[in-house]
Amino acid sequence: MCGSKVRSLTLLAAVGAILALAAPTASAHSPRFFVGAAKADITPTNLEGLYLGGYGIGPSHLAKGVLRPIYARAIAIRDRSGHQVVIAALDLQGHFLAYQQGAYGFADIASDIERRLGIPASHLLLQSTHTHNGPDDLGVWGGVPDSYLARVKAQTEAAIVDAVRSERPADLVWGTADMKGFAGTFGSDTDATHTGDQADYPLDNQLRVLQARSPRGQVLATLVNFSTHPTVYGPLDKVSPDWPGATATYLEDAERNIAPRTRYGYPGSVAVVTVGAVGHSWPAGTPRGTDPSVDPSPKSDNGPADDYGNAVARMAMAAVARHPQPVAGDGVAGAETDLDVTNTNAALLGLLVAPVPGYHIDRSLMPPYGAGDVLITRALALRVGDLAFFSSPGEAYPSIHTALATQVHAPVAFVMSLADDQLGYVEQLADYNGAAQCSLGDEWFFTISPTFGAQLLAAQRANARALGFVAPVPPPPGDLDPGPVPPSTNCTAQQVPQG
Repeated sequence: MCGSKVRSLTLLAAVGAILALAAPTASAHSPRFFVGAAKADITPTNLEGLYLGGYGIGPSHLAKGVLRPIYARAIAIRDRSGHQVVIAALDLQGHFLAYQQGAYGFADIASDIERRLGIPASHLLLQSTHTHNGPDDLGVWGGVPDSYLARVKAQTEAAIVDAVRSERPADLVWGTADMKGFAGTFGSDTDATHTGDQADYPLDNQLRVLQARSPRGQVLATLVNFSTHPTVYGPLDKVSPDWPGATATYLEDAERNIAPRTRYGYPGSVAVVTVGAVGHSWPAGTPRGTDPSVDPSPKSDNGPADDYGNAVARMAMAAVARHPQPVAGDGVAGAETDLDVTNTNAALLGLLVAPVPGYHIDRSLMPPYGAGDVLITRALALRVGDLAFFSSPGEAYPSIHTALATQVHAPVAFVMSLADDQLGYVEQLADYNGAAQCSLGDEWFFTISPTFGAQLLAAQRANARALGFVAPVPPPPGDLDPGPVPPSTNCTAQQVPQG
């Protein structure tokens, strides 16, 4: 990163005071965990034939430059018994479990790490941040050269290896923040309140933070989990990590264009920023927490993403400064369940098996990752002390997080969308009507099955039981999943014509 090293804990005067008074302090006991974190640059070195993903369909979003570098970031956590888990986030639109072109997928990365470091593949949760100006590793929007897929694989493995090798004794704390007003459904700035459409569609408004601190109180790593699409920008012709990248660089004390001598972030740390239940959720307006005296806009070429991402970072810092909760327990573990998802979407199936020029999906269809119209993917869950982490192999709707958070016995449940695979939207049946019949966007096109969400929840409940979390039987149809209901009841105010 270039630019002057600058620091700021300013949010508003009151919040700034809270952060200053509640800075991490030295641990009074022997830490129960060992934590390391690292990042590796995955910025394309050659833009020829490299498309960016996330807007429209087909090869219309060719990369012509780089607005900000993109990274693979990883945090490794080991307990005193030697058990290990790793969570990594990559600044990509998405990445597949396995590829038709070769051994470039998340499964290949996990296999390599298991062979090199002895960490079971079921203990590695690998996620894309879903930036819509990130390289199109899927092929849907034109794709990327195989050489870039190889670079992503090599650099991701390098980040994981460096994170594991840098492990040191650490205390773990967690916190949450209410993010109402940071996200909305469909239209992102729909009324004078600048909070998006909150009233008629449930959102996951909880930000979740896990932080590792040395015995002396130094912040080593911060993991952020927040549920909204990385679409502060519309389609650019430049590579950009959008708000997750800005949040990470703010927390790492590595922001560009902030005035010298400004104090912010945690110098010397690594921030792993992950997306939660992003389905049906987009950034809304200008969130609280923006600080014009610190944020680089309008002078910065990355101003919109910096403003939003820095506000998310400040909310995360406040969450673990005001009332940090120590992680209870002292063990880490992982569990994994395979999912056989029948692709009922004829358009998507066609692009998988019989692509037309410029329109192709590069995901492997061969065993053990698929067969015919069935895609075989995985649901992975991690346990860190008493905290639960759940993967979703696509864009989970907020109802997926609600179900897991209420049905699994853990103080907080981190849900990681686009983890280990990218198979479109993951909805419950009640969501499916809205996506398939009410959507003004592409949700109908990128939904492969109306039962995908139910399958994921069943698999994750099984994983939760295997990890020692109390996972009761699923509730009868109700608020979480009313089943097939008339589409109009699932259309938000922005989807139904007014008047």
